[in-house]
Amino acid sequence: MENSNRVAIITGGGRGIGKGIALHFAKNGIDVAVLGRGYDKLEQTVGEIEALGGNGLAIKTDVGLLQDVESAFDKVIERFRKIDILVNNAGVAQPTNPITELDLAYLDNIINTDFKGVYYCSRRAAMEMKPRKSGCIINISSVHGLISLPCIVYGPMKAAVNMFTHILARELAGYMIRVNCIAPGYVQTQMASDQGDRNIELFLKNIPMHVPMMVEDIAELAYFLVSDKSRYITGAVIAADAGVTSDGGWHGYGR
Repeated sequence: MENSNRVAIITGGGRGIGKGIALHFAKNGIDVAVLGRGYDKLEQTVGEIEALGGNGLAIKTDVGLLQDVESAFDKVIERFRKIDILVNNAGVAQPTNPITELDLAYLDNIINTDFKGVYYCSRRAAMEMKPRKSGCIINISSVHGLISLPCIVYGPMKAAVNMFTHILARELAGYMIRVNCIAPGYVQTQMASDQGDRNIELFLKNIPMHVPMMVEDIAELAYFLVSDKSRYITGAVIAADAGVTSDGGWHGYGR
């Protein structure tokens, strides 16, 4: 298989989009290390990877802490000897409270996980990939980074990830390391369900295609972006959103 003997690190791999990507990669012969704060869920992902006949590794990691990231990458290198792919998926969301009412704890939490985590992991991945002049980095952003939606911290951090993707892609292109970004719309995950301040029925009604996406839809796109079929795609921010960015979406929040 095209991706046999390749090694991927996926952050936030214990559930949702990260888990979906991990399983899809494993089905296609990629060894997968999943990182995240919930070790039990990471172990469950690895169990499912092994049931598919793949090789997995679970590492409890807070990607917002540099020492955690360095330790996790060291363990992956020790186990698999290399890193071919990084998927920066770990992220935390926020309630859609106005700025005057949003708990300030969300500010540090989202900045640390959703941006610093991407930076730390990409930095270490680049160190491993540059000498080999090969590699793929995928950042999972959001439509919140492309259009105005009522997430006063989450949206700007996802916009930062989008710009980070463009800059890093240019920086690493000479090393044949490709950096791309997927910006999902509404995907049916536990994290999406946990955001209780959304009117999901109204939200779906106003998505131009009127359907939610599945985790598998994002996983398929991620797999394409690490395959040879996309060998000249780098620096792209791809909205996989059933048309949300063509329409807006504030009405999905009852406003």
